Amino acid sequence: MRVTALRSDQLLILGVLGFYLAIGGFYLRDYLLWDGQWLLALVLVPLVAQGRAGRSLSPWLLTIGTVLVILASSLQNSTFYFFGFLLTIWCGAQLLYGRISLYPLLLLLVASPIFHYIANIISFPLRMQLTTWAVEALQAMGTGAEAAGNLILVNGEEFAVDPACAGLSMLSLTFILAVFLLARLQHTRQLVWPLWLFGSLMGFMLLLNLFSNLLRILLLVWFKVLPDNPMHDVLGLLCLALYALVPFYVAAQYLHRRFGKAIEPSVAQQTVSLRGSLLLNYLLLLMLVGTGAGIKGDNKPRAVAAAPQLAGFENQLMPNGVTKYSNEQTLVYAKPVQAFYSTEHHPLICWEGSGYKFKQVQQGKAGNHTIYFGELEKGNEKLYTAWWMDNGEHQTIEQWDWRWRMLKGEATFRLVNVTVARQEDLAQAALAFMEQASVKAYAIQ
Repeated sequence: MRVTALRSDQLLILGVLGFYLAIGGFYLRDYLLWDGQWLLALVLVPLVAQGRAGRSLSPWLLTIGTVLVILASSLQNSTFYFFGFLLTIWCGAQLLYGRISLYPLLLLLVASPIFHYIANIISFPLRMQLTTWAVEALQAMGTGAEAAGNLILVNGEEFAVDPACAGLSMLSLTFILAVFLLARLQHTRQLVWPLWLFGSLMGFMLLLNLFSNLLRILLLVWFKVLPDNPMHDVLGLLCLALYALVPFYVAAQYLHRRFGKAIEPSVAQQTVSLRGSLLLNYLLLLMLVGTGAGIKGDNKPRAVAAAPQLAGFENQLMPNGVTKYSNEQTLVYAKPVQAFYSTEHHPLICWEGSGYKFKQVQQGKAGNHTIYFGELEKGNEKLYTAWWMDNGEHQTIEQWDWRWRMLKGEATFRLVNVTVARQEDLAQAALAFMEQASVKAYAIQ
């Protein structure tokens, strides 16, 4: 009878956790990327979920999770819903299963779409800096290397430091593996990582990632390994393993042995009964379903007023408030940003999703304004594109600049992306559009 009761409890617990997963899978299926890194994180979660006996509740984490879900509901924001969902299911699992470490949460966060997006954006200026460092190193070695945006030119041959390479694009993967290694060390030695040391090691992994990428670039250029060579990606992966993962693991082992703290024995604490745990979990499930349904329903196309006409352009209103301006020479997309915390429709992501590859991305001038320029290639087709953030009164390419201005209440920014067929027309086309557009033209109606 006792064994039967235990099995019934376990089935009930598994059923509730299954409801969480079903809700997350349904309401977040369009938000999640479902790529190899996300699937790897899901596989590793059970291996890092270190638990301790006794159902317990972390009130402050539950409060943060609830606040995030409420924010997601009021702002209709899937990213807040994702964060709130993770904290909620983590708290719910602790009530049913027992105390669980934070490692599963960290794994899923670094594999999440928002981390992937941030990594893509911050890797852009990092690639530009890596190009500069690599050229300086190659010049010191006696080569006639030159930098052209994210390209390195050596004796007429081009070597691109681009997102498609097996380098900075794998930043999420290196952080996933770093969290996994730190969790396994803690589990094996039963020593807890001090928070300052854990954070320092994650920063160390970022530096190692940059260092391994710099070495990768130097090796690719020195041995003239072009992108169509299979060794191009193999060399990138070897550099990542030898110059990032191995040094990280060696350093982590040493620091853990020296600074790790013994796990304190469990003390008597207030636990929650199974009935109380189930009741609270049902309430959390209802909250997640209600919020998820609201966000899902709000994702339907919204009625937006007709976009203002600009002289010399045909305009077309597209989904999500994007306005397309076009004429025989120029194609322009003005993509709205909902709030200061929102992600913008970055060209590095949007154009690559359409099958184009970026080349020679660099900062340049359109009149007195600094904007980004780049080349787009798709088969034999080549286009030239420029982009910047614009609210009609202020133009910028700095993330913190436009976000801070929106937070202060300035006019809504849009990402403006101008594309032409001839390189010599690009700067003038960008400047002409910038000067013609006004606050009225950019305001979300």
